[in-house]
Amino acid sequence: MLTKQSTQLFNQLEPLIYSANPELLAYCKDGVPRWILKLLARYPTASKLSKAKVVSVARIPYISSARAQELVIKAKNSVASSTDEITGQLIKTMVKQILHLRELIASQTEMMVKQCSVPEVDLLKTLIGINDFSAIGLILEIETVRRFSSVKKLAAFFGLHPVYKISGDGTGRFRMSKKGRREPRHILFMVALTAIRSNPLIRSIYLDRIQKGMEKMAAIGLCMHKIIRIIYGMLKHNMAFDPEIDRKNREKKFQKPPRVHKEKNRRYQDFDSKAPVSRRQHHKRKERKQSHSDNNTKSGIIAPVPSVDLPYIRPCV
Repeated sequence: MLTKQSTQLFNQLEPLIYSANPELLAYCKDGVPRWILKLLARYPTASKLSKAKVVSVARIPYISSARAQELVIKAKNSVASSTDEITGQLIKTMVKQILHLRELIASQTEMMVKQCSVPEVDLLKTLIGINDFSAIGLILEIETVRRFSSVKKLAAFFGLHPVYKISGDGTGRFRMSKKGRREPRHILFMVALTAIRSNPLIRSIYLDRIQKGMEKMAAIGLCMHKIIRIIYGMLKHNMAFDPEIDRKNREKKFQKPPRVHKEKNRRYQDFDSKAPVSRRQHHKRKERKQSHSDNNTKSGIIAPVPSVDLPYIRPCV
């Protein structure tokens, strides 16, 4: 809930920064860093930042003297459209709220880690990409791995299993079902994004699928499915993450002969004349066989012609 509120405030703050000091957005490509928030709390608009001293700006943490000088020069040449006090006051208020929410999130996470210190959480954290928050969230959803008899059922619980969906124009394809609760799937999505950047195993799978032409979001969904399979194996065997085990399992899978799929639907079974049938079906087959034998000719099956007594006609001489 706190993270969602913080994200909403970030989305409202961005257009205000764009109008008050657009040059700062170049430093916000991967989110708004903390030093930007501290800078906006003191100098919310470009007009105020242009009047500030370089030494005062450099006192803000993570701002060097060279960067402080660069920020002041950019503020003096800024193309900002909003320089009024109301915009500055709005930016200050929103920045304070965001900083307060960050402190709350950090304290809540620390308290949650202390109270939820179970062996399963430490086990999941051995997988690169899973931190304290995501490990606790996944364990709260899974509870115990003994609830799921197979990894497919765990993937279905998270809504990661594929289903065939047809669009309005009649074209269909396999997509992620997304059934079940959203929260665990959101946690797993963020874990997949982190693992793609940091975990060599997940990153290699992602890049391999991208090179084969798969869409990026579909490749991320495949990585989510791979991560949940790894988590199931870790919890079931009580073992830390080892990429060598995964490599050996994949080699065993490719060494196995392909399974022959047998069609279980009776519609596609071969006809067996000796198979037991009901009495009614037996009589039907007997009548059909008799009718075919009576009407069978060289030119095909024809209907019998009824016999009619015609009157005698005397021939003309």
